[in-house]
Amino acid sequence: MSLFVKIYDRSSYVLNNLRSLLNNFYRPLQVKIFFSLFALLNIFLWLFSYYIYNNVTQDRLVLHYNVDIGIDLIGDKHDIFLIPIISLFFIFINNIFLLFFFKKRIFDFKFIFYFNSIFLLITQVFLLLSILTIYLINFS
Repeated sequence: MSLFVKIYDRSSYVLNNLRSLLNNFYRPLQVKIFFSLFALLNIFLWLFSYYIYNNVTQDRLVLHYNVDIGIDLIGDKHDIFLIPIISLFFIFINNIFLLFFFKKRIFDFKFIFYFNSIFLLITQVFLLLSILTIYLINFS
């Protein structure tokens, strides 16, 4: 019985530390603004992918077009959802990376936060542009 009490104590201690770390991490305004922007862009990626998925009439979809060669990637119409999944993966990895640096306080957190957040914002914009080009290729 004492083993279960120790496991419960340890898990509650870890969860309380994680809760306080997340509360301190998401407290500054710039963190809230950037992560809400990432969430909005990701939601827009999901909605636009769903719109393409519903409006395509074939089972196949042109996923990439090269100016030199022409169409060089064709996939199923559900492959359009890989782009929002990649976006979610980048957001998740960025969040873990920033939480690590926030907890360890190794470097200046503001510099690392702005650098990673701007990089992730640029990545989100390029993923949005890729969805837009897939739309233009298939519906033009």
